[in-house]
Amino acid sequence: MKIDRAAVFSALLLCTSLAFAQAASPNNSFSSTLSGGINLRSIAGAPFSADVIRETVKMMPDGSSVPVVTRGKMFRDSEGRTRSEMEIASSASATPRIFVTIVDPVARLSMVLDPQGKTATVTPLPAATESSSGHAAAAERVSAKSLAIVGAEDLGASMLQGFSVTGSRRTRTVQAKTITVETWFSPELKIELQAKTDSPDGNSMTTRLENIVTAEPDRGMFEAPADYLLKPISPSK
Repeated sequence: MKIDRAAVFSALLLCTSLAFAQAASPNNSFSSTLSGGINLRSIAGAPFSADVIRETVKMMPDGSSVPVVTRGKMFRDSEGRTRSEMEIASSASATPRIFVTIVDPVARLSMVLDPQGKTATVTPLPAATESSSGHAAAAERVSAKSLAIVGAEDLGASMLQGFSVTGSRRTRTVQAKTITVETWFSPELKIELQAKTDSPDGNSMTTRLENIVTAEPDRGMFEAPADYLLKPISPSK
């Protein structure tokens, strides 16, 4: 089955804008990018870079399972700029497509880069005070209706990739289905180092960070390359 490029790109933009709105707050950590259960927040003072490994298991009607591994990267600088790279697997091609999401809270904009098409779709970030109107209100309605927490469990402290982490397990209802989300959060890096989602039908997704480096990433990682076509999008009213 082929991937509809336009549909994938639109979905990425929608998910990114909802993530921005859901995280809106006046404390300068107002924007974030959600990727496989890991929330890359725009937080100043916690720079890092890491590889992202995502393992998905899909159960088939005959009872067999199909594992899929995709890879990516995450970056955050000391001013809170973030960059998330994500592979989109396709059965029509042996080479997955890559999309890049950049959030710049200093310039107050986000970008979705398509390296294959060499385009950069640029969107202004919502105002930090916009938590009760526009996209923010829509995001809050989506969260309240389809992501209700029906159970919670503290998993205590552990170590991952050389960092102290605290674990939690949440049971949520999503479109009338119950899923379990287990996350391990690093207080030092201010990000989840691992997130796992399980559903009753046997499908699962595990996302984890590896090869973590706490040095300052190169500033150019948070800019569109000079040869990319810029495609500005104005926020809807």
